[in-house]
Amino acid sequence: MERILVTGFTGTVGQEAAKQLVRWGERPRCAVRNVEKALQQYGTEYEYAALDFDEEATFPAALAGVGRLFLMYPPMIREKDSFARFIAAAKQHGVRHIVYLSVKDVQYLPFVPHHKNEKLIKQSGIPYTFLRAGYFTQNLNLFLLGELMKHDRIFVPAGKGKTSFTDVRDIAEIGALALLEGEKHYNKSYVPTGSEALTFFEVADIMTKVLGRRITYTNPTVKEFQTYFRQEGLEEAYLKVVTGIHLFTKIGLAKGITRDIERVTGHPPLSVRQYVEDYRAYWEK
Repeated sequence: MERILVTGFTGTVGQEAAKQLVRWGERPRCAVRNVEKALQQYGTEYEYAALDFDEEATFPAALAGVGRLFLMYPPMIREKDSFARFIAAAKQHGVRHIVYLSVKDVQYLPFVPHHKNEKLIKQSGIPYTFLRAGYFTQNLNLFLLGELMKHDRIFVPAGKGKTSFTDVRDIAEIGALALLEGEKHYNKSYVPTGSEALTFFEVADIMTKVLGRRITYTNPTVKEFQTYFRQEGLEEAYLKVVTGIHLFTKIGLAKGITRDIERVTGHPPLSVRQYVEDYRAYWEK
């Protein structure tokens, strides 16, 4: 039986995509580095395969019998040609549809890896669906969690800019539907966004109301942000990436709204308030 392979399973979007596929009766094969650890942590409702993008010898077993692929760019990739080799292997093994998690406005950003990756996928001739996602709402319970718990603050250099916060559950649902519905999503690019653009001041107010304690957005300068997180031990490369992401918000490039989530799923995007209510356990002291 044809398999669906989900890469990035231990990350936020990949895991949610696998959950969505299970809800619709699939048993996806999930790519992980350590199969035994994944079995212990996530159980047997998924199939697992060992995959390392920098180890070409892991490709055949992971791709055996796979016809559809939920693909993410691994952040810790070491060799610059690894992703291209994986795409070539996917074609060789008969993959007939790739759903790739890209980034919003990637067509204007030739300096980000996703720009080149989209070209590689197109050049392969494999039908694709690109999910050009913007700012994840779930950053509030991931990268931003520590400061929220320690200091009740959102601490990012985004100024007064607005961003169209997008819930990863919506992104994953579009990806899963594209894999399941197939041809009508071939060679299309979707830009999933929330239904409203908010400043981080507004997000802090929403969190204050839902959590019942005062959350503030302190709006640090880039220098203040970088100095603080260097002292906290954040790696320089990651620090630059995070700074750049929030610079897009600060200069007004992250506020665009689309209706792609509603068009594909049939329901409006999940709101920031709904997200905070659903995830409130993360910030409870």
